[in-house]
Amino acid sequence: MGLRVIFDRSSFHGERFVALAESPLRRLARTNRISVFHTPVFIEETVATSASKKPEAKSWQQHLKFLVEICNGGIFLGKEEIWFDELIAGRGRYARYLMPKRKSRRYNSEARLLETLAEKAESGDMSEELEGTKKEREVTERKKDNQRAIAADMRKIVINAIKAKQVKGALGEYPFSHMRDSEFLRMGTAMMGVVDERRSGALAATWARDPMRYPFYSSFIEGVLYAGYYAATKHNEPLDRNAQNDYEQLAYLNWADVVVSNDETFFRQAFEDIWLPRGKRIETAETFVQLLHRLA
Repeated sequence: MGLRVIFDRSSFHGERFVALAESPLRRLARTNRISVFHTPVFIEETVATSASKKPEAKSWQQHLKFLVEICNGGIFLGKEEIWFDELIAGRGRYARYLMPKRKSRRYNSEARLLETLAEKAESGDMSEELEGTKKEREVTERKKDNQRAIAADMRKIVINAIKAKQVKGALGEYPFSHMRDSEFLRMGTAMMGVVDERRSGALAATWARDPMRYPFYSSFIEGVLYAGYYAATKHNEPLDRNAQNDYEQLAYLNWADVVVSNDETFFRQAFEDIWLPRGKRIETAETFVQLLHRLA
């Protein structure tokens, strides 16, 4: 298996996509020099552009077609499915994290999903899918607004504490690792209800004994903590409505080497503080294309 790569939606914007499409990526994927995996977040955001009124959204069919063509590594399962296998089924780090090649009672198949996406890219008709997910997308947008409001409140609390001289030292010098050390177990325990509300107590106790045995859930919790840390300490940075999508996307680096992203705000900061120390790499679309030419 070649270099394992995932994509962030920002790398497909405008001329970046053109550069990727004209690069040797298809050929390198066919020969398994590069292994491309897709996350549910990346696929959902690509499909969602079909409903956008922005001029750049007109290329969504090309994006979707290319996404299908380069996917030789696999498609990751959604977070709830991985959490189930990690925690409820008790498989820990051996949990299934990719869609199976064949359909089962629990899972759709990777082949069928790619076939459907290819059909939609060809026809350009996403009306049925968009209508079927309308309520879900509205809920997601409300959640983003709520999360941004919570982050804004956290920022105000910290700013007021600074004014009242309740906080000593420069916040910019407070490392995320300190917050993670003090809050990680508490947050992971408090949020276990998202995995299974009825069994949250027992699951939380099991998880807390060895969090690294459950890498995906633990990475999600790190992301939740980082969103709060970012809001509280990065006062000159805009708050990101897309923060949860970003840290969910990054959690899939448990099974990838490189993420391709041109996001210079929350996404990059979260990567540098959480994933860079673990030996993971981030490339922009431009630097990734340069890498592809060196590998070709």
